[in-house]
Amino acid sequence: MIRPFTLFDLPSILGIERQAFPKSPYDWATFVNLYYLYGKTFCVYVDLSLDPEEPGKDQLLGYIVFSADGHLISLAVHPEHRRRGIGRRLLEKALSLPHIKKVWAEVRRNNRGAQAFYLKAGIKIIGEVPNYYGGADALIILWTPASQIPLTS
Repeated sequence: MIRPFTLFDLPSILGIERQAFPKSPYDWATFVNLYYLYGKTFCVYVDLSLDPEEPGKDQLLGYIVFSADGHLISLAVHPEHRRRGIGRRLLEKALSLPHIKKVWAEVRRNNRGAQAFYLKAGIKIIGEVPNYYGGADALIILWTPASQIPLTS
C-alpha cells in the first residue's frame, strides 16, 4: 500500500536510504526538510502483512518524494525487496497525478540498475551534468505522457 510519509517513518526511511545510496545517503534533517517542503508528494510503500517481531506494525519497503511540478527528488526501495514492482508502483504514483505534465530527475551515470528501471518505464535520458554528485556525473532523465510505456505490463 502507498500512503503519505509521516515523521514516524523516518527510522525506516534512513535505513533504506543508507542501503540504497551508500555513497551519498540523505540524513534525517534532509528528510525532515523534504517532508515540510513536499508533504503532499512524499509517499511510502508499506507491506501490509504484519511484522512478526512487532505485531500491528507494517514494514516500510520504499519511498518516493517529488515536487508538485514533477521533479523526482528521490525514489528508493529496500535492496532485499527490489524487482517486486514496488518501485514501479511508487513511480506510477507520480506519473498518474493529473497535474503532472512531466517528470524529471538526476541519476548517477554509473547507476545502471536505476537507468534500466527508468528506461523500462519509458523515461528518456536527455542530458548530463558533470560532477553533479561531487566526483560523479549525473544523467538527466525525463518522462512526458507522449513517451510513456505502460508500467503495468
